[in-house]
Amino acid sequence: MRRIATTLMLSLALILTLSPATTAAADTGLTVNARWALLSDDPATVVLVGTYTCGPFPGGVPDRGVIDLGVDQRVNGATRRGIGYLTPTVCDGAPQWFAAGVSTVDGTAYRRATATWSASGYVEGPDGVQHGSVPPTTIQIR
Repeated sequence: MRRIATTLMLSLALILTLSPATTAAADTGLTVNARWALLSDDPATVVLVGTYTCGPFPGGVPDRGVIDLGVDQRVNGATRRGIGYLTPTVCDGAPQWFAAGVSTVDGTAYRRATATWSASGYVEGPDGVQHGSVPPTTIQIR
């Protein structure tokens, strides 16, 4: 009996080891991470630099998708609100670098100081739709 149980356990371990890993692309989700916020030559625009991850989709490419970006900054009691976007072009499950401009809605200038950034978006591929969002998160504009 002990020999049968051992043989079954070894067989199960071998099957699990040799079976191809399944991907749950629709469950994985879209992630976005901003590492830097850089004041551009036009001070009404901040360039967010970071990574996004999505997929993996077959061929590593999404059918469509967009990530909306926002940067808010309080200066002298007033809030500067900026919007921008990023279009994901690679969804192979690995982090992809991006640099995207976020401009204030009313053209007021950002300052080199603390701000918050946020993101919300989706990508769609043959395996389904992935959604992701980042709540307002502190970042330093440099």
